[in-house]
Amino acid sequence: MTAQAPWSLLSEAEHKARNFYDHWIGGTSFASPIGRLVFSISGIVYSRTFVHAARLTSMDRVIEIGCGMGEILRAAQRRVRSKESYLGVDLSYQMVLQGKTRVSKGWPTKSVDLMVGSALSLPVGSSLFDVVLLSHVIKYLTDKQLRQALLETVRVLKPGGRIVLWEFSPVLIPLVTRLILKCCRAQSLRREDELRGVMKAVGYSDLKSFRITTPWVPWSNVALTGGI
Repeated sequence: MTAQAPWSLLSEAEHKARNFYDHWIGGTSFASPIGRLVFSISGIVYSRTFVHAARLTSMDRVIEIGCGMGEILRAAQRRVRSKESYLGVDLSYQMVLQGKTRVSKGWPTKSVDLMVGSALSLPVGSSLFDVVLLSHVIKYLTDKQLRQALLETVRVLKPGGRIVLWEFSPVLIPLVTRLILKCCRAQSLRREDELRGVMKAVGYSDLKSFRITTPWVPWSNVALTGGI
């Protein structure tokens, strides 16, 4: 599969997100190796919760949107001893490059393919996956883009497929919420009731919340699963 979502087709919000991660993860400053370490640790920690929340089995095909370096996918695949290949899609060329480099160095994995692409127009066919994961992605989306991205997740899921979604939640102190949005070059942090409304509107049902803890900052998350 070839790289998707060229610069000319990306929205302003996507440009900002891509620039942020390309410079952080692919840069030469001291912050870049720290960033890569953060994502490696987070992937290992998050994978356990993801496997449980998704009720993941060895026969499930998985796509992660905003996959970063693919750490969650690789760790989850090992946990369930998957017999299926997983796909990760991310806007950041540097994230995907780092992930592919790790795979080429012999990291144990069944088959995890990583590609550059946009959540708003996934470069894959319809009804291909059993589970879709959106981890710390939706803060980069405007309200219109959030709906479009969720419609794309519905499109790529098989009948009966499941979504697992989590993101930072807003706090009572608006200044703190604005600070994290500024630091991440993000758009919005949303409450659980807001997300439930959008997910129901695009076709998800049986929405359930679950608990997940971000391992590297003391921050609360909103986390939901659902099916189509």
